[in-house]
Amino acid sequence: MADDTEEQPNYDDGRTVGNWTSRYKAEAWWQIGIEFVLLLSYLLVANFLMLQAILVQPDTAVKSGFIYLSPLDAYVAEANLKWMALALAGFVGGAVFDLKWLYHSVAKGIWNRDRCLWRIIVPFNSSMVSLFTGFLFASGIIPFLKNESFDDIYALLGFGFVFGYFSDNILAALQNLAKQIFGTLNDG
Repeated sequence: MADDTEEQPNYDDGRTVGNWTSRYKAEAWWQIGIEFVLLLSYLLVANFLMLQAILVQPDTAVKSGFIYLSPLDAYVAEANLKWMALALAGFVGGAVFDLKWLYHSVAKGIWNRDRCLWRIIVPFNSSMVSLFTGFLFASGIIPFLKNESFDDIYALLGFGFVFGYFSDNILAALQNLAKQIFGTLNDG
Protein backbone atom coordinates (compact mmCIF):
# COMPACT_ATOMS: atom_id res chain seq x y z
CA MET A 1 0.00 0.00 0.00
CA ALA A 2 1.33 3.42 -0.99
CA ASP A 3 2.23 5.90 1.70
CA ASP A 4 -0.27 8.77 1.47
CA THR A 5 2.17 11.12 3.17
CA GLU A 6 4.56 11.09 0.20
CA GLU A 7 5.08 14.52 -1.27
CA GLN A 8 3.50 14.96 -4.67
CA PRO A 9 5.30 16.96 -7.36
CA ASN A 10 4.32 20.62 -7.44
CA TYR A 11 3.47 21.32 -11.07
CA ASP A 12 1.68 24.60 -10.36
CA ASP A 13 4.85 26.41 -9.22
CA GLY A 14 2.99 27.48 -6.09
CA ARG A 15 0.65 29.66 -8.12
CA THR A 16 -3.09 29.92 -7.81
CA VAL A 17 -5.18 28.32 -10.53
CA GLY A 18 -5.67 30.71 -13.43
CA ASN A 19 -2.61 32.86 -12.70
CA TRP A 20 -0.97 32.79 -16.12
CA THR A 21 0.91 36.08 -16.02
CA SER A 22 4.67 36.00 -16.31
CA ARG A 23 6.94 36.63 -13.36
CA TYR A 24 9.32 38.39 -15.70
CA LYS A 25 9.21 41.80 -17.33
CA ALA A 26 9.64 42.21 -21.09
CA GLU A 27 13.30 43.18 -20.61
CA ALA A 28 14.01 39.82 -18.99
CA TRP A 29 12.12 37.96 -21.72
CA TRP A 30 14.32 39.59 -24.36
CA GLN A 31 17.43 38.24 -22.64
CA ILE A 32 15.84 34.83 -22.07
CA GLY A 33 14.89 34.72 -25.76
CA ILE A 34 18.38 35.71 -26.90
CA GLU A 35 19.96 33.08 -24.64
CA PHE A 36 17.53 30.46 -25.93
CA VAL A 37 18.32 31.28 -29.57
CA LEU A 38 22.06 31.27 -28.82
CA LEU A 39 21.92 27.88 -27.05
CA LEU A 40 19.73 26.42 -29.81
CA SER A 41 22.22 27.73 -32.39
CA TYR A 42 25.06 26.12 -30.45
CA LEU A 43 23.18 22.84 -30.49
CA LEU A 44 22.37 22.93 -34.19
CA VAL A 45 25.87 23.95 -35.33
CA ALA A 46 27.58 21.39 -33.06
CA ASN A 47 25.27 18.63 -34.28
CA PHE A 48 25.96 19.57 -37.89
CA LEU A 49 29.74 19.55 -37.35
CA MET A 50 29.57 16.31 -35.37
CA LEU A 51 27.65 14.61 -38.16
CA GLN A 52 30.21 15.89 -40.66
CA ALA A 53 32.99 14.39 -38.55
CA ILE A 54 31.37 10.96 -38.21
CA LEU A 55 29.71 10.63 -41.60
CA VAL A 56 32.81 11.20 -43.70
CA GLN A 57 32.22 9.42 -46.98
CA PRO A 58 34.87 7.14 -48.50
CA ASP A 59 34.98 9.33 -51.62
CA THR A 60 35.83 12.40 -49.51
CA ALA A 61 39.04 14.08 -50.54
CA VAL A 62 41.86 12.31 -48.72
CA LYS A 63 45.39 13.64 -48.79
CA SER A 64 47.97 11.39 -47.09
CA GLY A 65 45.93 10.54 -43.98
CA PHE A 66 43.97 13.79 -43.85
CA ILE A 67 40.29 14.19 -44.66
CA TYR A 68 38.86 17.42 -46.02
CA LEU A 69 35.86 18.68 -44.05
CA SER A 70 34.13 21.20 -46.26
CA PRO A 71 32.13 23.00 -43.52
CA LEU A 72 35.40 23.80 -41.78
CA ASP A 73 37.30 24.28 -45.02
CA ALA A 74 40.11 22.31 -43.43
CA TYR A 75 41.92 19.00 -43.55
CA VAL A 76 41.72 16.95 -40.39
CA ALA A 77 43.95 13.98 -39.60
CA GLU A 78 41.81 10.88 -40.02
CA ALA A 79 42.96 9.58 -36.62
CA ASN A 80 41.77 12.79 -34.95
CA LEU A 81 38.21 12.68 -36.27
CA LYS A 82 37.06 10.58 -33.32
CA TRP A 83 38.46 13.10 -30.85
CA MET A 84 36.80 15.92 -32.74
CA ALA A 85 33.53 13.98 -32.61
CA LEU A 86 34.00 13.34 -28.86
CA ALA A 87 34.54 17.06 -28.18
CA LEU A 88 31.50 17.97 -30.29
CA ALA A 89 29.37 15.34 -28.53
CA GLY A 90 30.46 16.88 -25.21
CA PHE A 91 29.51 20.31 -26.53
CA VAL A 92 26.08 18.94 -27.50
CA GLY A 93 25.69 17.39 -24.03
CA GLY A 94 26.59 20.70 -22.40
CA ALA A 95 24.19 22.63 -24.64
CA VAL A 96 21.34 20.20 -23.83
CA PHE A 97 22.11 20.54 -20.11
CA ASP A 98 22.20 24.31 -20.50
CA LEU A 99 18.85 24.42 -22.35
CA LYS A 100 17.29 22.20 -19.69
CA TRP A 101 18.64 24.48 -16.97
CA LEU A 102 17.34 27.56 -18.81
CA TYR A 103 13.76 26.33 -19.13
CA HIS A 104 13.69 24.92 -15.58
CA SER A 105 15.03 28.15 -14.06
CA VAL A 106 12.52 30.25 -16.03
CA ALA A 107 9.62 27.97 -15.09
CA LYS A 108 10.58 27.84 -11.41
CA GLY A 109 11.09 31.60 -11.20
CA ILE A 110 14.78 31.36 -10.31
CA TRP A 111 16.21 32.64 -13.62
CA ASN A 112 18.47 35.61 -13.21
CA ARG A 113 20.57 37.55 -15.65
CA ASP A 114 23.72 37.18 -13.56
CA ARG A 115 24.09 33.57 -14.72
CA CYS A 116 24.23 34.64 -18.38
CA LEU A 117 27.98 34.18 -18.61
CA TRP A 118 27.69 30.70 -17.07
CA ARG A 119 25.01 29.71 -19.60
CA ILE A 120 27.13 30.92 -22.52
CA ILE A 121 30.29 29.13 -21.35
CA VAL A 122 28.85 25.75 -20.23
CA PRO A 123 28.90 24.05 -23.68
CA PHE A 124 32.53 25.06 -24.25
CA ASN A 125 33.58 23.76 -20.83
CA SER A 126 31.57 20.60 -21.45
CA SER A 127 33.38 20.06 -24.73
CA MET A 128 36.80 20.30 -23.09
CA VAL A 129 35.80 18.17 -20.09
CA SER A 130 34.43 15.53 -22.45
CA LEU A 131 37.57 15.53 -24.60
CA PHE A 132 40.05 15.36 -21.74
CA THR A 133 37.97 12.82 -19.79
CA GLY A 134 38.08 10.72 -22.96
CA PHE A 135 41.86 11.16 -23.09
CA LEU A 136 42.16 10.00 -19.47
CA PHE A 137 40.10 6.89 -20.16
CA ALA A 138 41.80 6.10 -23.48
CA SER A 139 45.26 6.46 -21.92
CA GLY A 140 44.46 4.01 -19.17
CA ILE A 141 45.09 6.54 -16.38
CA ILE A 142 41.47 6.02 -15.36
CA PRO A 143 41.05 2.25 -15.84
CA PHE A 144 37.25 2.30 -16.06
CA LEU A 145 37.16 1.82 -19.84
CA LYS A 146 39.50 0.25 -22.34
CA ASN A 147 41.02 2.31 -25.14
CA GLU A 148 39.06 0.13 -27.59
CA SER A 149 35.79 1.50 -26.15
CA PHE A 150 36.39 4.61 -28.22
CA ASP A 151 36.83 2.67 -31.47
CA ASP A 152 33.05 2.29 -31.80
CA ILE A 153 31.85 5.71 -32.95
CA TYR A 154 28.46 5.31 -31.28
CA ALA A 155 30.03 4.45 -27.91
CA LEU A 156 32.37 7.41 -28.36
CA LEU A 157 29.47 9.78 -29.07
CA GLY A 158 27.44 8.38 -26.18
CA PHE A 159 30.31 8.83 -23.74
CA GLY A 160 31.01 12.30 -25.12
CA PHE A 161 27.40 13.37 -24.63
CA VAL A 162 27.27 11.98 -21.08
CA PHE A 163 30.66 13.49 -20.15
CA GLY A 164 29.47 16.84 -21.53
CA TYR A 165 26.04 16.72 -19.90
CA PHE A 166 27.53 15.93 -16.49
CA SER A 167 30.68 18.03 -16.87
CA ASP A 168 29.83 20.17 -13.82
CA ASN A 169 29.70 16.97 -11.75
CA ILE A 170 32.95 15.68 -13.26
CA LEU A 171 34.73 18.96 -12.45
CA ALA A 172 33.35 18.91 -8.89
CA ALA A 173 34.54 15.31 -8.42
CA LEU A 174 38.00 16.22 -9.75
CA GLN A 175 38.13 19.20 -7.40
CA ASN A 176 37.26 16.98 -4.42
CA LEU A 177 39.89 14.44 -5.51
CA ALA A 178 42.51 17.18 -5.81
CA LYS A 179 41.63 18.47 -2.32
CA GLN A 180 42.03 14.97 -0.88
CA ILE A 181 45.35 14.34 -2.62
CA PHE A 182 46.95 17.79 -2.50
CA GLY A 183 44.97 19.58 0.22
CA THR A 184 44.27 23.28 -0.06
CA LEU A 185 46.30 26.43 0.47
CA ASN A 186 44.39 26.96 3.72
CA ASP A 187 45.57 23.57 5.05
CA GLY A 188 49.06 24.94 5.56
